[in-house]
Amino acid sequence: MTTITQATTLTAAQRQETALNSRKQIASNFQDFLKLLTTQLQHQDPTAPLDTNQFTQQLVQFAQVEQQLATNSHLERLITVQETTQLTALTPLIGRTVEADSGKIALQGGEARGSYTLRADATAVTVTIRDSTGRVVAQGPGQTRAGRQEFFWDGVSASGQRWPDGAYTVEVQAQYGSSLETVPTTVIGRITGAERADGTLKLAMGDLRIDTTAIRAVQPDR
Repeated sequence: MTTITQATTLTAAQRQETALNSRKQIASNFQDFLKLLTTQLQHQDPTAPLDTNQFTQQLVQFAQVEQQLATNSHLERLITVQETTQLTALTPLIGRTVEADSGKIALQGGEARGSYTLRADATAVTVTIRDSTGRVVAQGPGQTRAGRQEFFWDGVSASGQRWPDGAYTVEVQAQYGSSLETVPTTVIGRITGAERADGTLKLAMGDLRIDTTAIRAVQPDR
């Protein structure tokens, strides 16, 4: 074939909503407690004033609720700072070539690379690439030797059509005798950006987004 050659959690919005609801609940309790205490002081019997020990306990509770509000606010700011720091720490990867676990490949500048690992020598290997609609845009044989194998796609289909840069789904199937297995794949490409999406740090490889935890290797600058 001429065109294929042989890195549960809550989202950021959910965390923000949860924190906001928590603050509202505590603030509501805080205001209710304050109203109750004020009303109690206003309507106490002058001949039988509020017991000193009970009043002291209520003041302590009042202070604890107020402190909890302040603590939650500080924790939210610390989380925001931590997430920003983590995002900034990914900056050195921009422009570097990395390999990451992925069921997709990134066509960048008319080139896409990936790899797969065979547990043993295979009878045959087929690499299939599909677009976002699931349509097959390229298909061809892959290396059958055991171990890690790389594949390359030049962005051209068997009919000669050149496909635009973007993210494409890749599937590698290995034939072991009478058994057909789908083999996990990786993507190899240049990092073009970093972002935080759905509460998770992501690296951009053109139009493809990959989790930082999926990274297997970072290649040295050439």
